[in-house]
Amino acid sequence: MASENFTDGEWTSPSSFALNGIPIPRMFTPDPAALHDYVVNFQTRVDDVFIVSYPKSGTTWMQEILWQLYNNGEVSKRKIFERVPMLERALDNGRPDVRTLPSPRLIHSHLTYDVIPKAEGCKYMYIARNPKDVAVSFYEFMKAHGPSGGYNGPWEFFARIFMEGKVFYGLWNKHVLEWWKHKDDSNVLFLKYEDLKKDLSGNIQLIAEFLEKPVSADTINKIAHQCTFKEMAKNMATFTLDGPKLLRKGEIGDWKNYFTPDIAKHFESEVMKELMDTGLTFDFEA
Repeated sequence: MASENFTDGEWTSPSSFALNGIPIPRMFTPDPAALHDYVVNFQTRVDDVFIVSYPKSGTTWMQEILWQLYNNGEVSKRKIFERVPMLERALDNGRPDVRTLPSPRLIHSHLTYDVIPKAEGCKYMYIARNPKDVAVSFYEFMKAHGPSGGYNGPWEFFARIFMEGKVFYGLWNKHVLEWWKHKDDSNVLFLKYEDLKKDLSGNIQLIAEFLEKPVSADTINKIAHQCTFKEMAKNMATFTLDGPKLLRKGEIGDWKNYFTPDIAKHFESEVMKELMDTGLTFDFEA
């Protein structure tokens, strides 16, 4: 997404490749063809648990919650991507090969519903966040990567390519709505970032029930406390990925510090209109 790829108001990028039509960061693998085969031929296990989201929607938060649920509220100093690795980054040097992990495997991914490996018995937790805050968080995250592997153009341009789906993982609408269609599947739990912010302990209880994992009320409360932004930020080294921090503000409504009236107008007509008649709504205020 570097600025040298701007041409007459358009944007192209040599830093991504298509995995079944999804734009994937090239930094994820030295061999895109091998990664394609890895994902397509990935053998699921009946006790696999996937955390899935569009980028910058609360994935890291969910990874930590899931880890603590499976480890009796333990707070680990190990990198989060080692404990709950990313499926589509498994061929990157130094990353865990998900195929070799012991069961139950805790996996995270940004893949769309039609591409992610599926099998009866696997559980999928999808977390969605209001798209205005997603766009801002995505922009800041890509800026933090620097010109070599990120984005160094203006916010206004990033907002436009976000709305057009010309960013990693494509259109926010398509990604979220594909998973929303399966919200009533017995092995899918559709969560909202804003709901977790407003009632973290209640949603952790919901997650534990979905996973059929008995957890005491004391442990639920312990995890809820340890998984607040304030507490997780005390362990920031755990949530740092090749330089950029995976945690930034963890707020609802930060978009108001970035959106101009013109961007807001286009966002309503190009992004929010796609949610009409779907039943999917979001909170945009804290």
